[in-house]
Amino acid sequence: MKVIIVEDEPLALQRIKSIIHENKSGWEIVSTAQSIKELLAIFDKGLNFDLMICDIHLADGLSFKAFKGRKIDFPIIFITAYDQYALQSFDHNCIDYVLKPIQEERLLKAFEKLENLVSNDLPTGFNEEIIEELLSKYASKNYKKRFLTKIGNKIRFVPVEDVAYFYAEGGVTYLVETGSPKKYIVDISLSDLESNLLDPMKFYRINRSMIIHLDSLVEMKPYLNGRLMLYMSSPCESDIVVARERVNEFKNWINQ
Repeated sequence: MKVIIVEDEPLALQRIKSIIHENKSGWEIVSTAQSIKELLAIFDKGLNFDLMICDIHLADGLSFKAFKGRKIDFPIIFITAYDQYALQSFDHNCIDYVLKPIQEERLLKAFEKLENLVSNDLPTGFNEEIIEELLSKYASKNYKKRFLTKIGNKIRFVPVEDVAYFYAEGGVTYLVETGSPKKYIVDISLSDLESNLLDPMKFYRINRSMIIHLDSLVEMKPYLNGRLMLYMSSPCESDIVVARERVNEFKNWINQ
């Protein structure tokens, strides 16, 4: 199996190489790329390979751009931090995806999936239509830049970068600013905030009642029953805890 690795983080690149060398002695890494420019150069050379392991976010942009307009008749395993657009689309349109930080067991499972497809002579190509879909989503998505809030009789705007977290209580959604204990009412549900208005690379819903801003996270510690306790730049009246079923995904999101 001849492999190309597209990854701009040196540690992640070395991690992938080590996993291949230690577990797949018959495989050969024929080339690596760290940018869209380098990946395009590999395509232009007409290099022969059987598998591409490719990070989504490269130093000079989205790796999808290098695939645009090309026939993708080779299998791809994508490497990504938590990314709702990618994960929703990849379920049916690539061999597999592996979240960062890269776990050896997870990457080996992706390799096993590919080998099973090959041994059974099943299709391994990538659906080209998904490239246009992903590029369109990334280009067209506009996130909320500021929020109209109320506190008492006062109404004010809060820029999204000044938000520490949102939480819901008694059917009301509150916004808490960075570095302040004050809470403001916002007339938007957590579900709408999560699904449509907040950048998923910066905001994460840690449980049913709270969404936090990554930039306002100060520290986290293990908590009861496999959960995580978070400490934010703004105080909270109750403990800020990541739900147990979200802990692994949250850790991957933190490592984006």
